[in-house]
Amino acid sequence: MPRPSHEDDPVEKARQRWADAGHPDEAGFVVMVSMVRSYAVMVRRLEEILKPFDLTLTLFETLILLSFTRDGRMPVMRLRDLLIVHGSSATYLIDRLEKAGWVERERSTRDRRVTLVHITPAGRRHISRAVAALGDAGFGVIGDMSRDDQKALADLLAALRGSPPPALA
Repeated sequence: MPRPSHEDDPVEKARQRWADAGHPDEAGFVVMVSMVRSYAVMVRRLEEILKPFDLTLTLFETLILLSFTRDGRMPVMRLRDLLIVHGSSATYLIDRLEKAGWVERERSTRDRRVTLVHITPAGRRHISRAVAALGDAGFGVIGDMSRDDQKALADLLAALRGSPPPALA
């Protein structure tokens, strides 16, 4: 995809309006707007890749989180917290995945008040195909970056989160 010229870049336009209005911390504003716009571009591209799998990015993330657990199950509330969504949104996501046959709900044997979600064998096969498609597509716009740029961006994002840099090869 061709890059917009400097004059056509929405972040540059926003920066100019910010500066013209005399607002402080132009650099901070540009970082914020750049991150929000970059996230939107990235999600749009990733969801194009996931669409043939009938997955949104959040549905994908739900399945991948479950697939990462030792036994493929997790309490609904833990999943909600990891996804950073409201409880009703977690219920909606699980309903959709359950309807597709990719997850099932069950009561915890230790605490009957707790509902667990576990990924089914069909869900594992489905997420495996979606992961392969994302990898083949270079994870969307991320694949257009050099490995050095990917590592540098990962390091910057880790610093923003207050985490140590990832151990990328």
